[in-house]
Formats: sequence, structure tokens, C-alpha cells
Amino acid sequence: MLKNVPATVARLTGGEYIKLGSERNLQQDLLAMENHLPNRYILSFHPQAPHPGLHVLTLKLPDCEGLKVTARTSYWAELAAPTSAVR
Repeated sequence: MLKNVPATVARLTGGEYIKLGSERNLQQDLLAMENHLPNRYILSFHPQAPHPGLHVLTLKLPDCEGLKVTARTSYWAELAAPTSAVR
């Protein structure tokens, strides 16, 4: 993580890190990023009663050759804070 913090954070959170090239290639790099935006799906879930700690996530696409899956590989769950009664 000490070598490239933004790339590591992007990978750990299911994002994508794109290092922009030279000023001459900036337009090409921005067009490539623009092409990625409408070609994505966002999946989410909310566990019903997660136990605290680190949980592993796995996402598989059967028989989908040529597709690239970018997803986070884990999430952290904490105990819910107790709600205090308001009088």
C-alpha cells in the first residue's frame, strides 16, 4: 500500500484506478474512462443480521467470457449501536 495508495484503496473498495498519461494522451484517457461509466452495474446487499468482523465477498458470473468483474473482496460489520429511549 505504501507504493501507490490511491490504486490500493481503489482495489480494496471495488473501484478502478486509472493513471492518466501525458498531457498529449489526456483526451484519449478521458474518453476511455467515459466509455466505462455507462457499461457498469452496481450491485449491493444489506445483510439481515451480520456478526461483527471482516466478511469475505465473492462475485461470479457464469459463462460470461470477455467481461471483467471489478468488486470489493470484503466488508467490515460492526455491532449496531443501542438506541436510547427518548422521553
